[in-house]
Amino acid sequence: MKFLKAMLNKVIDTGKLKVKYVLGNHTTVKGYPNAEDILFEMIRDYCSRVTKILKFTDVSLLQKYPMLTKESLHEILRKLTADGFIKEINSTSAYTTYEVIENPYS
Repeated sequence: MKFLKAMLNKVIDTGKLKVKYVLGNHTTVKGYPNAEDILFEMIRDYCSRVTKILKFTDVSLLQKYPMLTKESLHEILRKLTADGFIKEINSTSAYTTYEVIENPYS
C-alpha cells in the first residue's frame, strides 16, 4: 500500500497574519529576518508557485538573507524545527535540506 504525502496548504488567511505582513513592511522592522519572517516569506512565495512541496537548503537561505550569519541561521532553523514548522530531510557535508510541513497562516 502506497501512502500519499499530504500537500502543504497553499492558502494564507490574512486574519492570521501580523500587521507587518499585511502591510508588507516587515523587512523594515528591526531584527529582520527572524524565524517568523523567513517562514512567512517562504510560504508566501510557495503559494504563488505550482510546486506541491516546499523544500529549501540552509545554503539557499544564506544566499537569500546575506545579513544572517551561519550560526544565526542555524538557530532560526532549530527553532522552526522545534516548533514543528519544518523538518530536516537530507544532510550532506555541504548543505542540509529542509521541508516546510506546517502552514500556520492557513
